[in-house]
Amino acid sequence: MVQKNVLVILLLFLVAGCTACKGVKTGQGGDEPPRILASYAAESVRPGATWRVFLEAKDPDGDMHAIVTQLVQPGVGSYPTDFTYIKEADRESFAGYLILPTPPDSYLLQDSIEATLTVQDCEGNKSKPVTLTLKFNYKTDFGPQKVPEKWRTAAGHKLGTIMVQIRSTERDSQDGDNRNFLSP
Repeated sequence: MVQKNVLVILLLFLVAGCTACKGVKTGQGGDEPPRILASYAAESVRPGATWRVFLEAKDPDGDMHAIVTQLVQPGVGSYPTDFTYIKEADRESFAGYLILPTPPDSYLLQDSIEATLTVQDCEGNKSKPVTLTLKFNYKTDFGPQKVPEKWRTAAGHKLGTIMVQIRSTERDSQDGDNRNFLSP
């Protein structure tokens, strides 16, 4: 019975995966990868602030499917890969931003995070990656990040949220020390 249910669930996921791009317009052959034309993000934010990552992308085939984000943090390693699915209206081209909420942890002041983003289409073709670095700093202004003139229009188009929980390497090491200290 359990084996049958697992098989049914796997088949449902397979069908859902196959239909995610069903009906999407593709060019002849559909083998041209998307291109990230430009990107921008503030170099630093306060711990607890939301980091906005701006992207402009285009796909000659008009079948962009997802923005793939990989975060790497020295001392922590790679976080799980995040997929932000692209709305149908944006599959040919878009200019907008993703957000990454950060925890209000003062220990983050010692950390930095490298975000590598690619855009993937329905055929699995990927754009060339762009890499942006985030540092934490209390000297950064309160309130929303300043947006350069080039990105003002894109600031009105939220593409999604990077669903990764950032953590501090210092707090991780202290929590580890406390666990060892409290252990019998």
